[in-house]
Amino acid sequence: MNEDWISITEAAERLSKAGDVVTRSTLSRYLSKHTDALSTRKSGRETQVDYVQLRAHRAENIRIENVSAPVTASPAPSVAPSLPTKGTGTQNHGAARKAMADAELRELDLAQRRKQVTPTGEVDRAGRDAIALMNSAFERAVESEAASLSVKYGWDERTTRLALKKFARSGLDIFHREILQRLDDFKRTADAPEMAGEETADQRTDVLQ
Repeated sequence: MNEDWISITEAAERLSKAGDVVTRSTLSRYLSKHTDALSTRKSGRETQVDYVQLRAHRAENIRIENVSAPVTASPAPSVAPSLPTKGTGTQNHGAARKAMADAELRELDLAQRRKQVTPTGEVDRAGRDAIALMNSAFERAVESEAASLSVKYGWDERTTRLALKKFARSGLDIFHREILQRLDDFKRTADAPEMAGEETADQRTDVLQ
């Protein structure tokens, strides 16, 4: 069977052009639901799907409206058929993208009314607050643990406290850098324009189901 590995964003666009209008986020959930039947793979930070397999699966499992005009019989032309009007392909592509954008906006509006989305700014603030709270919790824990270990093992309390603080600080620094990097990456992804291949209507994160 032939394979055609493309990004989820491109797959959504190609399906929409073919009459199966679907948003990127909806398609992503569809793939998650059918992981046993649909193959995906990682290409850098991008998830790819086999378009041939995906289209065949959706044709068998969902009802897709046929947007093609019905074929009617006509006499054979006496002259060569005219070439497509210049710009027809661009117009079709633009219509498909508009249909997908409209579907994304409807989906986002429904999610907002159901309170199923969280603003990216709130996610960012919550992540940074969590880091600060964790740092404070470690500082308090070090004091009590140093005293406990000193009594239990006969270690010098001051030396034990310094060692625990260094250990906690080292771990928190790594955690802090990783979380901030992920938050920054997430914010850039949410703010990226559509032409960059990222989601546009989904500039809010889905709440974890």
